[in-house]
Amino acid sequence: MRFQSHQVLGRLLQLSLAPVEIAVHVEVDLLGESPKADVLLLRREGEAWNAAQRARLPDGVRDSPAGHVLLEFKYTESINESALAQAVAYDYFYRQAQRLGEEQVLTVALSARTPQKSRLAEWGYRERQDGVYRSPLPLLRRIWLLVLNDLPPSPNNAFVKLFSSRGPERAAAYAALDSPTITESVPLHAYMMGLQQTLELKGEGDMAELLTPDRIMEIGEEIRQRILETATPEEKLAGLGPQERLEGLTDSERKLLFRLLREELGIPPGDSSGIDREAADPTD
Repeated sequence: MRFQSHQVLGRLLQLSLAPVEIAVHVEVDLLGESPKADVLLLRREGEAWNAAQRARLPDGVRDSPAGHVLLEFKYTESINESALAQAVAYDYFYRQAQRLGEEQVLTVALSARTPQKSRLAEWGYRERQDGVYRSPLPLLRRIWLLVLNDLPPSPNNAFVKLFSSRGPERAAAYAALDSPTITESVPLHAYMMGLQQTLELKGEGDMAELLTPDRIMEIGEEIRQRILETATPEEKLAGLGPQERLEGLTDSERKLLFRLLREELGIPPGDSSGIDREAADPTD
């Protein structure tokens, strides 16, 4: 899948965290000069995360006193030494540039795949709670590790857990999100629908285009409109939104939507040549 994972996650966090007044920066200037770092920055105002904010922040972040959170995201590859070294550098240079103390910044590595236990042991990482790891080693003690496959499927973890490498874990994350949260804004709802469908098609074949956040938003809006067009008068009168209507689609309707989406993404019919190319990776 040709997938701008860093930007795609960043757009989802912007849409989901803006209502609770958490700023999400996709391009972070670590040194006060270009180039920008490929890292996400969450920032809050105030002394602590409030209840509404904690309800949308993942374990390992929601209880931190830090008001600046750097997220290093690994989607198609597992966490390795290079990624950890990069996270250490981000943490150091950001604190230096912003003149912040250690307690004011939290740096987290998000891993869509599950690292091998032997690698975790080598780096000293131990599980503090499900999916949340910390290391006591001097150079790594600042870098928290979140393994998305291992995070509990609770509502506060759901937005990041949507990017888990395992399909059942992604499904559990979607199930954990309540309809009022997803449908509170049309952009968030459309983006969620586009993201869900494109991730379900992952591995079916080579895509003819790069999946950017804007393209995922367009796909989601197209799906919303097509679902609304197929709704019966009774469903419209009952106030069923696209998410509820999608869950109630027949097999033939779902197949039609997937066929249309494949055409949008340029996947040839029946092409399975690209099925799970990531299976060669020893981690999942």
